Amino acid sequence: MTTNTESSQPVKAGGDEPIGLFYGGFVMIGMAIGAFAGFMIGGGQEEFLTGGWIDSVIGVVTGLFIGVGLGLISHGVFLSKRGKK
Repeated sequence: MTTNTESSQPVKAGGDEPIGLFYGGFVMIGMAIGAFAGFMIGGGQEEFLTGGWIDSVIGVVTGLFIGVGLGLISHGVFLSKRGKK
């Protein structure tokens, strides 16, 4: 264990970093899939350039919410497995 010089409280190595990585990973995957799906459903490059970009934005926002939801689920699983040890 290392100590934090600001508060002299012990700092756990790794702490909550895996939880943040789960959230970040799922949010990025959700946004990428959502943007791609919105782009393809919106008509591809031709339609994107003439106003179909809103479909991609809707896909990104939907993917963001899906990613956060998956992050919450993985957080629950992570904490339940941590508590059983």
